[in-house]
Amino acid sequence: MKWCWLFFFVSCFAYAKPPLVIDIISSENFSQRYKEFLAGRSVLEIDDFHPSTKGSHIEIIEMVLLQQALFLGGEHRPVIFNPKPSVNIIEFSDLIAGDSLVLARSTWHEDLLDYKGSLYITEPLVEYGEYEAGFYVTKRNVALHDMPAERLNQLTVVANPRWKVDWRALNNTDINVVSFIGPWETMLEMVETNVVDAMLINFSVSESLVLNFEGREYVPINELKLLLPDSRHFVVSKRHPEGEQVFNALNTGLAILKQRGILKKALIESGFISGRVKDWHMVNESMLMRALP
Repeated sequence: MKWCWLFFFVSCFAYAKPPLVIDIISSENFSQRYKEFLAGRSVLEIDDFHPSTKGSHIEIIEMVLLQQALFLGGEHRPVIFNPKPSVNIIEFSDLIAGDSLVLARSTWHEDLLDYKGSLYITEPLVEYGEYEAGFYVTKRNVALHDMPAERLNQLTVVANPRWKVDWRALNNTDINVVSFIGPWETMLEMVETNVVDAMLINFSVSESLVLNFEGREYVPINELKLLLPDSRHFVVSKRHPEGEQVFNALNTGLAILKQRGILKKALIESGFISGRVKDWHMVNESMLMRALP
């Protein structure tokens, strides 16, 4: 669906109001990649979510879906993205204090349980059972490319115990989990230098599923995947003076996007839900079965 005419009509009135300021992580080049993805289009025009750049694409798609949901929910003001240090975002400190309004990145529901008194939590953007990841090893480590599930007890995978969902999922398998608290890039370096065999990463958007990071290539172990057992949601500050209004608009818009099938379409076309691994063996499938009614 194209919303150009509607956007033009509403924007005449919207720009008379102060814009909505939405936080993004400053350590990533999300702003540039977002601009490249739009390629001059209005965000409300976007109905094709296929990646236009290398690397993970879901962050850019979430920036788009958040704005489309706000608009459908009746919030027509223009949006300004405000880069902030990741620690302020990951620990929700600015949201809790009311210094930030909303994040342009979804969050695991489990990570929000202790903050329900301070944060509004939207309906899920990613449903339970939709988030899958692969065991990425170096491309040169050919011996691991076709490791069977029966040998997972021989595999070492680095993980951050503060990433509760990843940690719980990995510890519901026979994999040897190596604990490390530190940057994502350092964890990948541990794979590169053979300190560990693999790292859990959401599947690459490339046709071959190859992840290229700083000129180094990593591939997922063939035919194996892991379910990350949780849902992901947008969060809005309860202490911000506009928090309730923006939350209601966002939640309403997300419901419309879901009803129209746009949320699932976006997750599939962006590569987040990868059809290439649809029939791969889920090594912690029992977690999904336990969650079913």
